[in-house]
Amino acid sequence: MVGEKVVFHAMMSQKDAHYVGGLVNGARMFHYWGDVGTELMVRVDGDISLFLGYEEAEFLAPVYVGDFMEYVGWIEKVGRQSYTCQFETWKIATQLDRTDADLSGINTPQTAATALNPPILAGRAKGSLFISKADQRGCTDPAFKCDHAE
Repeated sequence: MVGEKVVFHAMMSQKDAHYVGGLVNGARMFHYWGDVGTELMVRVDGDISLFLGYEEAEFLAPVYVGDFMEYVGWIEKVGRQSYTCQFETWKIATQLDRTDADLSGINTPQTAATALNPPILAGRAKGSLFISKADQRGCTDPAFKCDHAE
């Protein structure tokens, strides 16, 4: 791993719902992984970068409105102009102890929430990012040391 992990937290809101029952589209993970990847690139080489693509993406658990999510990323490999990163999404709390998407008839306050211990791995992927040699400014964060491959 090159440098530290970047961690971003977000609560899934009603605007994130895509399916019946408040189910959130898995593509939402890609949105946040993109932000995590951008922060990694700024910290490691001082540029917002271009995201080249994902591989080995997996959606492992459903995500619903009201879930609190943790998006994590780290750099595994640095090339001359490319960076291979790993991303994970963890469900760290949920609005209710859900066994299905139908919440009708549940006698629980609308504000009830449960911290998940342990958290649930909801998704993971590998991504590739690019910063041209001309745009690389070197490590802007002392927590990151970047030795580019020749």
